[in-house]
Amino acid sequence: MKQQSNRIALFFALPTSILLLFFLALPVLFNVLISAFDIGNDPRQWLDSYVAFNNYAAAVMQDGFINAVRNSVIYTIITTLCVTFIGLFAAICLREHFKGRGLVIILIMLSWSVPSYVVGMFFGYIFQQDNSIVNFLLFDVLNWHVFSSWFGAQWSYNEVGQLIIPRWLDSEYSVLIVAIPAIWHYWPYSMLLFLAAMHSIQSDVYKAAIMDGASKTDKFLYITFPILKPVFIAILVQNFIINVYNFNIVVMMFGNGTIIPSKGADMIIPYIFRTSFQYWNLGIGASLSTMLMLFVGIFVLYYYKRLRGN
Repeated sequence: MKQQSNRIALFFALPTSILLLFFLALPVLFNVLISAFDIGNDPRQWLDSYVAFNNYAAAVMQDGFINAVRNSVIYTIITTLCVTFIGLFAAICLREHFKGRGLVIILIMLSWSVPSYVVGMFFGYIFQQDNSIVNFLLFDVLNWHVFSSWFGAQWSYNEVGQLIIPRWLDSEYSVLIVAIPAIWHYWPYSMLLFLAAMHSIQSDVYKAAIMDGASKTDKFLYITFPILKPVFIAILVQNFIINVYNFNIVVMMFGNGTIIPSKGADMIIPYIFRTSFQYWNLGIGASLSTMLMLFVGIFVLYYYKRLRGN
């Protein structure tokens, strides 16, 4: 009977397995294969361009690789932590029922429903290089350069004494600016997942804790968070993957798809795209994406094992 059930399950799983093989496994294997060839945009030269693992060494030695990796690490850590913890805090605040709670959740989820490339264009306009809305509000309306100078902030002025307006997207710390729209866009989804997980906790547990004299902090630290720990890890891993592979927001903030961010905001995914499809170094681009895939896979596997342990 058990063997028959297994055969039935295998029969129904077979179409999905074939689709996964075609759309997931084969592209990955093909990408690894391309990484072993010095491939450009001329298919006639592909068979005579086998270079084994040389593309991996060439990829690491390319100009801009270290900078792109550094920016990606900073961006991913900041956005992943902010999206996860802001979502958790918002879920805690919205867990209790109150008048208008549903409307508040709907309004919050609007930022997540906006397409990511629209988010990138919108924030690119806000922080545009010359006449940005941010600079208008800070320096024309609030006179921020005057107030901040009282606390030791230094601003640059030209020879006639006019303030040199900061170029937010072309600075050493522009990766922090790019993180702002990503956080704004993705944290409502984390909040929704945390809210769904919190509703699965039985109210009797909290009632018993209140009878024992537990405070709100105690209930969160000793009841809510331990129960939510597997969900927390899963959401953290999901946000990590989303932010590592974030492309639309990063690209659209810089010239509506020019895919040439400033040095302070260049990250690994736009870097791989330029290498592969603008400079036509498909072999090096494939080696870069293979290394990224291995890194993300190891990270996900590690936390998946932790998740199973919980």
